Amino acid sequence: MPSLLTVPYLGTAEEDVLVAAWFVEPGVQFRKGQVLVVLETLKASFEVEAEADGVLVARIAAQGARVPLHAALGLLAAAGEVVGDVDAVVSDLVAAHGDGQVKGTQAASDRATSMDAAKTVPKPTVAQVAAAPAARRRARELGLELASISGTGRGGMITVADVEAAYAGGAAHGAALAAVAVEDAEAGRLDPDFVAQLRRDTAAFAALSSDFKVLLYRRHGAQIGEGVRLGDGAVLVCDVLRLGASVRFGDAVRVEAEVFVAGNVTQLSARCRFRATRIELGENAFFAPDVEVGGGGAMDPEALLRVGSHGFVGEHSHLNPCRPLVIGDEVTISRNASLMTHSFANSMLEGYPNRFAGLTIGNQCQIGIGSTLFPGVTMGDGSILLSNSALVTSLPPGRVFAGSPAQDLKAAREDVDGARRLTLAQRIVRDFAAALRARGRDVSLEEDGSNIRITVRDGAALHVMHFSEVLDLEQRAVVSEDLRVALCCEAAALASLPPELCAIDLQGKAIHGRFGPLGAALREFLRKRGIRLEPRTWTYPGGWL
Repeated sequence: MPSLLTVPYLGTAEEDVLVAAWFVEPGVQFRKGQVLVVLETLKASFEVEAEADGVLVARIAAQGARVPLHAALGLLAAAGEVVGDVDAVVSDLVAAHGDGQVKGTQAASDRATSMDAAKTVPKPTVAQVAAAPAARRRARELGLELASISGTGRGGMITVADVEAAYAGGAAHGAALAAVAVEDAEAGRLDPDFVAQLRRDTAAFAALSSDFKVLLYRRHGAQIGEGVRLGDGAVLVCDVLRLGASVRFGDAVRVEAEVFVAGNVTQLSARCRFRATRIELGENAFFAPDVEVGGGGAMDPEALLRVGSHGFVGEHSHLNPCRPLVIGDEVTISRNASLMTHSFANSMLEGYPNRFAGLTIGNQCQIGIGSTLFPGVTMGDGSILLSNSALVTSLPPGRVFAGSPAQDLKAAREDVDGARRLTLAQRIVRDFAAALRARGRDVSLEEDGSNIRITVRDGAALHVMHFSEVLDLEQRAVVSEDLRVALCCEAAALASLPPELCAIDLQGKAIHGRFGPLGAALREFLRKRGIRLEPRTWTYPGGWL
């Protein structure tokens, strides 16, 4: 006898839920325990499983619709059962069900099509690759083939965690993490006796000088580049330790991991606490003071934090990597943000939400102050989540989201034509001159059409910067520093620079030649406006700004 598939008890106080994705097409057989449809509340996603073998005769609620609690979702029948007038059966069952009114139901034509297809139930078929809808969506986002992934769910079904694990075990994300990253699992493995002693006497080891700590790590197997510094009280308790050149750990930093990898010039500021099974940080990644990596499940076998290069994580942010937390290049995470890969409280057997799922943050994303990302979401490349938002569904590339729950607002960037780009570049140059003046520098600025000349007198030294739309190599009087800045440059022109010149290509984000304090100050000024020059692995040594 046909029956209704209804919204089960989800333990939510919301009045309605979202029909996020259907997993079974009308007329297709399903098995007991197979996921039929995924529902989403503001805090979590729920997979509704079949309680017995059968066939989905018709969908009553469309994908993307919002439906009340306990509403009717679909019409089910036993395998091989013939359903006559589907519309009449649905009407009778919904009437008997009572409170199953659907908000935003499927368009009439779609309902007719799906029901007509289901009136004569064909011989059931089963999808070749069994995967949850969220897993299929995540695989598409990460560019993975489902056929290449082994499922660990019921009946071998592929889950989101399976997709994330496959991705985490694949090629390095974004730009190269570091030359010391993941080539050899044994590279940088510490002597087990040394690690055991380190765990017993952590406080005593932390009190040693930076040079002595680095010496002991190297002596016992760690791979550590030149210029690495561990602040007062900083200690890394790891089985495998690989650090690039000039990595910095602030005072009282504590790291606990099976594997810890950090690329060149990466910095963990004072009082950072990092705890996870595997931590891989790219080059020139900056973590502000009091960042916490860890929380529940941080030492689970699946626990992974992978952060790309040239990103920023603000003060008091919390990253929970009990499942793979993968962050791309040039990502900005503002202070007090929380990125969660698990969500649970009371018993899932009593209908309370319980989810473990990884997070993926694409390249050049921005996460605002005090925002929270819930398990299983993805931020596409170049997307922005504004401050104090809660992200419970994935965010497409290049969009701005805000709110709780976060909603789509607009495109993250505007189209910029040549004239507008030149105007913006000129504004950057003028603002740079103003910033130098504000810091007490003797600065003069001259403009000739679209060209701008900045001169900085520093005692007897004269530092000159010429800005033009196209690289200008006109020879001028020899000065202490001659810096040429252009909106765009040809590679051949850069390569032909005389040794006394330094040039910056703003549009191509490249710097060529030797630069002095004026060039260093401009490079830092540009970095804070999102223009990171190649080669990117550089930090401002301090100076005029």
